[in-house]
Amino acid sequence: MKEFTVILYAGGNNRLSTDLSLPKPLLPVGNRPLIWYNLQIIQSHPALASSVLLILTSSQSRQVLDDYLSTLNITYELIVYRQHHESTSDDQQQAQDELGTLDILRSCYSRIRTESICLFTCDLYGKVNLTPLINMFRVRDASICMLLLKTTTSSTTGKESLVQPGQKVKYTAEPEFYTVDQSTNSVTSIRLKADLDEYFPLKQNILAKYPRTIIRTDLVDAHLYLIKKSCLDIAICSKYSSFRKEFLPKMIRQMATGQSLEVLISTTANKKMMIRQTTTDLDDHTDLSRLLEQYDCDNKQIRGGCYYSINETQVFRVKNVLSYLEANRQASSQILSFTNEDITFKDRLEQIQISPDCVVGDGHEIGKRTTIKRTIIGKNCRIEDKCKIINCVLLDNVYVKEGVTLQNSILCSRSTIGSKSEILNSIICSNQQVEGNRKLNGETVSPASHESDVYMVYDDEQ
Repeated sequence: MKEFTVILYAGGNNRLSTDLSLPKPLLPVGNRPLIWYNLQIIQSHPALASSVLLILTSSQSRQVLDDYLSTLNITYELIVYRQHHESTSDDQQQAQDELGTLDILRSCYSRIRTESICLFTCDLYGKVNLTPLINMFRVRDASICMLLLKTTTSSTTGKESLVQPGQKVKYTAEPEFYTVDQSTNSVTSIRLKADLDEYFPLKQNILAKYPRTIIRTDLVDAHLYLIKKSCLDIAICSKYSSFRKEFLPKMIRQMATGQSLEVLISTTANKKMMIRQTTTDLDDHTDLSRLLEQYDCDNKQIRGGCYYSINETQVFRVKNVLSYLEANRQASSQILSFTNEDITFKDRLEQIQISPDCVVGDGHEIGKRTTIKRTIIGKNCRIEDKCKIINCVLLDNVYVKEGVTLQNSILCSRSTIGSKSEILNSIICSNQQVEGNRKLNGETVSPASHESDVYMVYDDEQ
């Protein structure tokens, strides 16, 4: 019997391009769709690689996503969900509300046949080592294990700091407060700054149970969870819409205080889903005694809590423009670590300077006396003579005319830059044209009807 069911959320809206035909999972990073990196994470661990894979997506993204996935050597089931609550004549406002992750999960819950589930979102990027997290989930017999990432300050490439392209939008990431016990890797509470008053509450009975408790603000949720189906039964029967923001903090609080999770079940929900905790066999190659010794626990230890594992490598979520730019700059090394395929540009072109860290797609035309450094160039791009392109991302079918300077910018599909223009720290949206001899710095060129709301720094909840 398979141990896990892997559920991958792949229906997020693409806020990096006004081309709605390109869903977020297919947003190119290093000329490969973002979902490709997520599938590599799944394939990197035997327990997940052999698991049932359910991919949740919207009706708008179904066909194009299915067309891409069918080219890969994977077995999957694509599940389509609606994006908004059903409208009623009495509640027009509800019709505008997007479904939360728990609402979406309810649409596929009947397809889960295993006692352990792996949930994660499609924007996780990096080389993730899932072995510590999966081993902890097994050995602790945990109700839930979550992957946490170290917060990063300003990103840098070499000696040069990354600047967010496009119009600057005021955005401050809301701090997350994790109360954890260092000796057991237990999570006892998750709170956002907005949920706190002047003081941070700590209950005495929790401190007595977890004497090495500390409060950490240097961690962020990777939105990758291993969870027992018995806990997900409770979540499905609850009144909550969001797993991460609503249900998870309350579930952790109940477990930390030793209270029953059944109080989270909605009184109107179907209560026939009962708590089930079954032991799952480990992989044949896994030595249980060695794992027990590694995590300093034995079979008599109290089970069923929430535990965390911290990934120390460069892993983050592609959730805004700056993280998308950073992902592209790491793309060549990431692909090399997954497949041993070096995709950097090595061809020598006469009178053209292209640094070896560039990635250039098929069908390119690059003119003479052009310099390109630290740049990702998509398929069928045309770049004329005497251009200078540094730290940029050019998606497919971009046309850059003669004498253009591009730096720290993103050019979306089918955009055109007029000759002798200077584009710095800017974003050119899909199908847009910049006239010749223009100078742009920190701007977003988009259709007039969307200028006010395109390229907002976007932190989705999935």
